[in-house]
Amino acid sequence: MKHVDKRKLPVAAQEESRRQVIGLRQAGMTYDAIAAQVGLPPTGVFDFVRRYAERGAVGLMTGQSGPEPGYGRFLDAEQDAKTGDLIRRPTPNELGLQFAPWSRVAV
Repeated sequence: MKHVDKRKLPVAAQEESRRQVIGLRQAGMTYDAIAAQVGLPPTGVFDFVRRYAERGAVGLMTGQSGPEPGYGRFLDAEQDAKTGDLIRRPTPNELGLQFAPWSRVAV
């Protein structure tokens, strides 16, 4: 069977495929035979079986993808809020102007 990119399938289909891998492994099939039947590489089959052995059924569930929220940021939430207040453009009324100098529109 040709390998299929399972990441493009809906989450429910991905999880069902993982459960199928575990069921076939528990039935005594080899990693290569499961890979051929399900359309995954043997290393993918091995990874699912290992995850199931380590974490049980929770290990087969699809987790959050991408970086953790806030990962790669230089400022924490409080510093980010303070910075936003510092660079915020004041309104013409706050400056006591009759028009916005950057747009020449009367307020």
